[in-house]
Amino acid sequence: MTYKILSLDGGGIRGVLSAKILDEIEAIVAKQHPGKKLNQYFNLIAGTSTGSILAAGLACQMEAKQLIDLYKNEGGNIFLKSVYLQRQPKKPIRWLQRRLTAYGLRQLTSWLRRLGGTYALYPHQKGNQGLAKVLERNLIYKGKSPKITEITEPLLLILAYDVFSRNTTWFTNQHPSDYIPWYNNIELWEICTASASAPTFFSPYKLSYNSEKYLTHIDGGVSANNPALSAIAHALWMNRENPEKCNLNNIAVLSIGTGKTTQRYEYDDIAQWGLAGWASHISDIFLDPSAKNSEDICRQLLRSLGRNYLRLDFNLNEHSKEGEVYNKYIKIKKQITKPIKEEIDNPDNCQDLIEAAQCYLDCGEVDYKGKTVPVRSAIQQFIESH
Repeated sequence: MTYKILSLDGGGIRGVLSAKILDEIEAIVAKQHPGKKLNQYFNLIAGTSTGSILAAGLACQMEAKQLIDLYKNEGGNIFLKSVYLQRQPKKPIRWLQRRLTAYGLRQLTSWLRRLGGTYALYPHQKGNQGLAKVLERNLIYKGKSPKITEITEPLLLILAYDVFSRNTTWFTNQHPSDYIPWYNNIELWEICTASASAPTFFSPYKLSYNSEKYLTHIDGGVSANNPALSAIAHALWMNRENPEKCNLNNIAVLSIGTGKTTQRYEYDDIAQWGLAGWASHISDIFLDPSAKNSEDICRQLLRSLGRNYLRLDFNLNEHSKEGEVYNKYIKIKKQITKPIKEEIDNPDNCQDLIEAAQCYLDCGEVDYKGKTVPVRSAIQQFIESH
């Protein structure tokens, strides 16, 4: 029997793109395996950052459409508009940026941007708003807010980075009988808040270690924005005494991204960034490489064994030689040239991200088992195989 893993990347509000892909997977599973939900079909679901919210939602028996609605309806309560506007360059600087386009003036606008942009942080809680409050009221299991160990199926893995011990914490709902984890009594929404507290966007989040001590965590994407490799390792470890149930020869991985940023930077663009400039680009420069590295290792590892691996992700934008920026799949499907904003903290982007994901499902192609096949066909083949 195949041991099936679902892995969900980080990416802020762009998690709605992953949720739309999950909606398609859910429909195909329901057709081929009547009565089964995703938390029953997959043996293990792993998530980092916004992927942890999706993983936890599925574990709480939420449907993909409910997860899409969570981003659409609650995104503005996580990424508050008032904070978003504070984080943007001030109007006089935007006015200069629109007008001072000559090559020799790039350093001036870069300097002005650093002076004018303030990097306010989104709150964990502000009345009924904030990341923590949104997750607390939405992650409900059997009528209550569950502790992670109260989730019965599937095996759940959520990653967050512990800045005190400088280790990635692997939060999971199942353990050997002789081990009681320190987070055993922490509610699931708190663990997801920690996993999604991206540096430069949110403050670190404290999780109670014991009655006298807290362990401070930040976004798991710092160490593993794509948790697929960690998920494989965890599945093997948890089943080490039962290798017939799970070993490298019977693992299948379905890995879902949140769209790839494609913003190009020339030397002159980044040479003058300074600390603030580098910090503002942490999500699109520092998180993507680790995700791609995990993707490449998983693909090579599983394919070398002839095992099943499917990665669903795509470039949010293409860049033509003429300077045109557009989403490839929207252009193919709808014959319109439309760019997708690549920010991870702007809820106004939700509908465009959903549209891009739908067009990707309708007309995109993906590398699957060494062949280029339509995305929807690849998903159907993956589900049919197991």
